[in-house]
Amino acid sequence: MIDEDVSAGPASRFDGSTTRVMLVVVASIVALGFALAACLLMIASNGYRWWRAPFPTTIPRNLPLATTPAKPIGPYADWFDADDYPESARQASKEGAVKAALLVAADGSVEACEVLVGSGTSALDEGTCRAAVRHGQFTPARDAKGRAISSRIELPRVRWALP
Repeated sequence: MIDEDVSAGPASRFDGSTTRVMLVVVASIVALGFALAACLLMIASNGYRWWRAPFPTTIPRNLPLATTPAKPIGPYADWFDADDYPESARQASKEGAVKAALLVAADGSVEACEVLVGSGTSALDEGTCRAAVRHGQFTPARDAKGRAISSRIELPRVRWALP
């Protein structure tokens, strides 16, 4: 005989379907996975060139001849601001000017930097290359057939001065 007044256990707080809850949980996990993948893709595509060695290197002088030279997108001065001033040089009150050459890739990004005339302070030399690789963007050079090619560009002298 069953006593109808006695409950079998505590009442459930959830009155919905467990299938519906599982679908919401799985959909949330999938959405988070896509968001994570999108973030990693952005970091990989944009951040990769920042992680490449932007420090002074030697740029080859025997690149293909460009009939149309690479042109900077925007003024060079926009690439170097107070946030790019190397902290160690700022703390040591170092100032100076750097002359550098850049290797501009066929996609217009800056692949490498070579210091031609240093400032006498390695932090300023490296800061010049780091900022140029990070911020530099060009319309790429073109060969006689109109194909985008890598090229070498000399930057105007970059003057680092404390405010």
